[in-house]
Amino acid sequence: MLSARSQSILEAAIKEYIKTGEPVSSKELAKKYGFGVKDATIRNELNQLTKDGYLMQAHTSGGRIPTDKGYQFFVEKTNDNVNDSRKLLRERTSAKLNREMKKGSLKDFVEAFSKETRLLGVGQMEKGMEVYKSGLNDLFNHLDVETKDEMQEVIRDFEMLDRRLAEIGDELCQALEAPKVFIGKKSPITQSENLSVIVDSFDMNGNRVLVAIVGPKRMEYERYLKLLNSFHDDE
Repeated sequence: MLSARSQSILEAAIKEYIKTGEPVSSKELAKKYGFGVKDATIRNELNQLTKDGYLMQAHTSGGRIPTDKGYQFFVEKTNDNVNDSRKLLRERTSAKLNREMKKGSLKDFVEAFSKETRLLGVGQMEKGMEVYKSGLNDLFNHLDVETKDEMQEVIRDFEMLDRRLAEIGDELCQALEAPKVFIGKKSPITQSENLSVIVDSFDMNGNRVLVAIVGPKRMEYERYLKLLNSFHDDE
């Protein structure tokens, strides 16, 4: 069990990495967040979090980046915060997408959804075979992939989405009562270790639909969880 201070430092480190994409150092955290302790104490906490598998350090003298375990912790904390908020602020984006959703065209909704999030949007009607996908180029613009094999793995995931959703889409749709986040290879619809998937199911003009956001692990989880939660407000 992580102490309250360890949790705060871990959350701050992951927030900084999501924001900048750069490994995070104890000096940066001490400068931006303080925590009321010395830089050396933060460094010791980061060392322990690394030993515990929440962070990793590519170079001995370099900063830390989150592991899948770290991202999972962060997502669970973020989801708790979102769910605890009974009155979610409806941003202009949320209101616009809610209007699009009420028109009833899943294809148009997925395209608008992808355009607003600037990530890969996926949609499927419950008991339907057709899968709508939009935003592959936007996804690549945000990915931190370095090798040809990693790129091909993401492309393969995009191509296989239809088949995988045909196999498990209905089961997944029925099981969801709120947005769920899958990190890396734990996703049921993608296999790339460089991707995170947020999946949700809600009513669209009397039809149950499955919607997913596919993006890099370094995505704005809180923003997208709030956005997806807003589609449940009228249910």
